[in-house]
Amino acid sequence: MTASALPPPDDDRQDTKKRILDMAEDLLLTRGFNAFSYQHISSELGMKNAAIHYHYPKKNDLGVAVIQRYRRRFQRFVDGQAGQSARAQLEAYFQLSTRYYQHNQQICPSGVLSAEFHVLPSDMQAEALAFVAEMRDWATRILQHGLASGEFHFAGDARAMAAVMFAALQGGLQLARLDAAILDDLKRQLCALLGLPPC
Repeated sequence: MTASALPPPDDDRQDTKKRILDMAEDLLLTRGFNAFSYQHISSELGMKNAAIHYHYPKKNDLGVAVIQRYRRRFQRFVDGQAGQSARAQLEAYFQLSTRYYQHNQQICPSGVLSAEFHVLPSDMQAEALAFVAEMRDWATRILQHGLASGEFHFAGDARAMAAVMFAALQGGLQLARLDAAILDDLKRQLCALLGLPPC
């Protein structure tokens, strides 16, 4: 067997997979899943389409891998907030939106996946549903914690307020492309709804 016929070392394969995932994530957040192809990825990374198909035979395989990576990353982020006050966790939740906007005015993955949900393959839909549920559940837990600790004061229940908060920030990321001040306005208003001083 010649050297060129040998399979690449595992670390090279992992690096290639990471580069493909990174590029797919960027394209998903800036264009949407259905608006990019393997050709976009291969052109940007200087590789052949066959290299992408080797790791992800079908585009929905790549889409599922991207969402699963979001879910793992999100869980690590949530775990990192454990033990923090409800107010500190709320600020971390807000910061997620700010980070996406500051990175090329990206829409958050849950926003992109929700907008394209009906045209996504079924395996991606299942991952998207789980991811959005995890984000909403964390918002609910933050609000429940704030009520229990006396940090927050609001009418209605925590799950309904979490839906308001989640929808406001998700929509705000889209509107911020037209009006950069809207995210800050939304965060201030959400804090007012929670009985907090200005955020």
